[in-house]
Amino acid sequence: MKKRILSYSSLLILLSILIFSAFTRESKADKDIFKTDFSDKSQYHFLEVGNHVQMAYLDIGNKNDPIVLLLHGEPASAYLYRNIAPQIAARGFRVIIPDLVGFGYSDKPENPDAITYSSQTEWLTNFITKMELDEINLFAHDWGGMIGLRIVAKHQDKFKKVAVSYAYLFEGNEMIPESFTGFKNYAKNEPAFSAGNIVNWGSKKALPDSIKRVYDSYYTAETDYNAVRKFPSMIPTEIADEEAGLNRELNKKLVSFEKPFITIWGNHEDLMWKGKDVLLQNSIAGAKNRTHYILDASHFIQEDQADELSQILIRFFE
Repeated sequence: MKKRILSYSSLLILLSILIFSAFTRESKADKDIFKTDFSDKSQYHFLEVGNHVQMAYLDIGNKNDPIVLLLHGEPASAYLYRNIAPQIAARGFRVIIPDLVGFGYSDKPENPDAITYSSQTEWLTNFITKMELDEINLFAHDWGGMIGLRIVAKHQDKFKKVAVSYAYLFEGNEMIPESFTGFKNYAKNEPAFSAGNIVNWGSKKALPDSIKRVYDSYYTAETDYNAVRKFPSMIPTEIADEEAGLNRELNKKLVSFEKPFITIWGNHEDLMWKGKDVLLQNSIAGAKNRTHYILDASHFIQEDQADELSQILIRFFE
C-alpha cells in the first residue's frame, strides 16, 4: 500500500513538472512572438506581388488571431511601427506590416516609370490577396492610406474596421500649398535626400541620429531612391490626371463603406492635410457618429505618440 501511495505521489510530481515545463515553454514562445527587431532583414518575409517584384513584410503574433494590417507612407517603412505593433500583437492580434514596393526591404524598381499610383495599388492588392487576408483591421498612414483607401473602396468585403491618418483620395481639384510643392521639389532634386531627416522634420519629437540612420539605411544605390523621390509627385494635382479620375470614381464607392471608420490626425497646422479628416468623417457612412482623434503630434504620429496611438487602435479594433 505504501509503495502504491509512493508511486501515485511520484506520478503526480512528474505530471506537475511536465505541466509546469510545458507552460514555461509556451509562455516563453508567446513572449518571443513579440520580440521583433524591425531593422533586421532576417526577420522579414518576402512575397512576390508582381513580375519579379517582391514585397517585404513582418508577421507578428499568433496566426489564428484577428488580423491588423499596418501601412506606412512616404518615406518610411515597417520600421515606423516598431513601438506600436508589439503592443497591438500582445493584446491578441496578428499584426502584418509590409514595406511598400520601393521602400524598406522591399524590391526597389530600377525603372522609375514602373512606379505609379496604380502599380502601387496593384502590388498591395496582390499582397492582400496572396496572403489571404480577410476581416482586416486596417490602420493606414499617408501614402499607405492613399493606396489603402483605394483598396477599401474596391474590396469593402475584406475589411472589418478602418482607421486612417493623413490619407485622402485626391481628385485633382484640391488646393496644394506652397509648402508641399517645396517638399516635392526637395524629394525630386535634393542630392542629399534623407528619409531619416524627413521623418524627423515631420515629428514633434527630435529623433536620435541612430533612428534617422535606420530610416536612411534602406537606400544605398542611386536607383534605390526612385520611389521615395517620386511618391510626392504622384499625388494628382490636375483634374485631367488619370489617377485623379480613378480617385473620383473610387471616392463614390468609398462613401458607402458602412463598417467602423475613424480618422486620427495631429494638431499641427499642415495646409496640405488640414480638414481632410473632416471631409472623410462627413462623407463615409461608417465614419458617422464615431469618435475621431486629434493627437498632440505632427505628421508622423507613430513617432510622436506611439503609446496613445497603440491604445486608440487596440480599443477600436477590439
